[in-house]
Amino acid sequence: MLATPAAALAANGYTDTGTTTYVVNVAKSEIDVTVQETIKNTTPSKTTLKMCGTIPFVWDCSTIEEYYFYDTFIWVPNEAGPISATSNAGKVTQSVYKTDAYGRELKLTFPKLYYGQTRVVTSKYTIPAGPRASGDYRALKAYASLCADSNGEDSGVVNVQVPDGLNLIVTDGTSLSMTGDAKGIQTWSSGSIAGSNGFYSCVEATDSAALTSSTVTAGDQTFDVQSWPEDTTWATAMQTDLTADVPKLEDLTGLQMPGGTIDITEASETELGDYAGVYNSTDKTATITEDTDNSTVAHELSHIWFNKDLFASVWMDEGFAGYSEKVAGTGNYTPCTDPGTYPGSGSPRLTLWTYVDINSSTDDLALAKWQYAASCYLVTQLADAIGPTNFKTVLVAASKGQMAYSGGDPSQTGATPGVAITAKNLLDLIDELGMVPAGVTDQDMAQNLFLQYGILTTADLAGRSQARTDYHALLGAAGKWGLPLAVRDAMVGWNFPTAEAAMKTATQILAERDQIAKALPGFSVDGTALEKMFENAKTTTDLDAVLTEAKAEAAAAATMSQAAQLKDGSHNVLQTIGLMGTDLAAPITQANTDLTNGKPADATTEAQKVIDEVNGSSSQGLLRSGAVLALLLVLLAVVLFVVWRLRRRAAVVVSADGSLAFAAAPPSDTEPVTPAASTEVADTGSATAGRPPAEPPM
Repeated sequence: MLATPAAALAANGYTDTGTTTYVVNVAKSEIDVTVQETIKNTTPSKTTLKMCGTIPFVWDCSTIEEYYFYDTFIWVPNEAGPISATSNAGKVTQSVYKTDAYGRELKLTFPKLYYGQTRVVTSKYTIPAGPRASGDYRALKAYASLCADSNGEDSGVVNVQVPDGLNLIVTDGTSLSMTGDAKGIQTWSSGSIAGSNGFYSCVEATDSAALTSSTVTAGDQTFDVQSWPEDTTWATAMQTDLTADVPKLEDLTGLQMPGGTIDITEASETELGDYAGVYNSTDKTATITEDTDNSTVAHELSHIWFNKDLFASVWMDEGFAGYSEKVAGTGNYTPCTDPGTYPGSGSPRLTLWTYVDINSSTDDLALAKWQYAASCYLVTQLADAIGPTNFKTVLVAASKGQMAYSGGDPSQTGATPGVAITAKNLLDLIDELGMVPAGVTDQDMAQNLFLQYGILTTADLAGRSQARTDYHALLGAAGKWGLPLAVRDAMVGWNFPTAEAAMKTATQILAERDQIAKALPGFSVDGTALEKMFENAKTTTDLDAVLTEAKAEAAAAATMSQAAQLKDGSHNVLQTIGLMGTDLAAPITQANTDLTNGKPADATTEAQKVIDEVNGSSSQGLLRSGAVLALLLVLLAVVLFVVWRLRRRAAVVVSADGSLAFAAAPPSDTEPVTPAASTEVADTGSATAGRPPAEPPM
């Protein structure tokens, strides 16, 4: 009598061991799988005696129970092709016992297996494993990957065989050990696995030397495209995408490729943990999956700039790369749209980036997808608001490490190249170099977006709006003067109370500066030592010193103004006389020089000289006038005296021959001498008779 064994007997009445071997067949780009299960019936037949009839103790009836087995089970992945199954004792039929997301469990029915017999059931199938084949199975000259599962209810062994040259590593599940290397084939084995159901081991094997290399030049940048030898489609597409995308990306961002050679290597999604691409800024290597499209190429190329070296947060890298992908990748700009409801718990936090791998949950995958979309949407909103030109300006400044608050003086950038910028730095750049030049009236637009997506908090932003308002008011008041680091460093550091205090002092300094300009219309405050001192102030203490200096210079300017007015004003006669020969221009010129050079005390001294000269000029003029009058009187007296003396001491005498002669006049204290009677000579009739005497000879 034959009977199907009960479940309890089946579990204990036979042994089922399996050996599953995966062969990486690179010649055919497939995985060849062989499952060999050995089933032995260990349940002996059972004879049961029964009493027959009515005679006691007469055993004349018996029942023989003989147990046999006729089926076993194997697990087959969804990607497997047709399965062939045979046994050492006849035909094997197949039926699907159950399925899951990854594969199906097949029931293999074989000829009956009685006690003491052993049945060997061999199943074979192949898994397509070429480029872009379904699933994570690859069997290529440069790359192989698979997940190996065990079979056998009681125990099993898993073997993976790969060609020499492929370096195998276990990426997930239970480790394997290399147990053989013969005829160019490595064998990696799990060893005996007790209760092997549920065992798996995922492996990858690479041989970089087997990659096919080709050089692509796009603009000034050279790329080394390293593809799987079996995938010429990817290599061709990559060349096309690189040539098209690089110029678009450079035009979009205002940034240039780094030069040298950038490696672009083909990979599977398994290698990259379900990411489309990865860029390593350290060794200038981009790894891009086999099934990528041109927009993804643009995305990964943009990571040449947007990576951990430039940005301190992943959302910035991915947001700018996602936006670049939309603009440059397809050639037709389609903005990233609102990502919709946040799928995580609590409020959105783009700063808490979710990474995914093959073990990530559905919730994690949904959250990661939302974060990518939200980051791109945020950057899209900002880029649209500031416009293409300002977008470039922001990115160029970010790449150079420039501070957003330049203070109106491009030479005072406070650049810190090589330091990854934070979300606060980025917001400042967007606002100061993007929103302000674009004329966006809502000065809080950008910071509200950062707040909405959990990048910054209300506490972070406290005081920022007012400080920025005061900063721009100060910038306007400064005119040609650059704002000092004492103000700008505090703004960059988001230390707004310190910034406000510094700006208050700076405002006072500028007021004193304006007083100087007002007091001295012809004097330029630009380029003076005071301007340099103001612009170079790094701390509030420095600014206090500048304010003291500004007040001193304003006081000096007031004195100089008074001096200039006295110099150029109208002067009376005495002042004019008093100022004769005095150089008033030289002290004024020197005072201007001293004030320009930041020497208010010297400028005051020079100006005071002019004031003193003009104020003392009347007295000086009076003194000079009296001296001149006295001198004139003395001179007049001398002249009169000389004349008088000459008149008293000189007389004219006519000589006997008729010529004139001078005789000394008698002393003034003598009585005048009565002239003697003249002797007249009779006219003898000479030719001169009756004529006046001839002039004496000269």
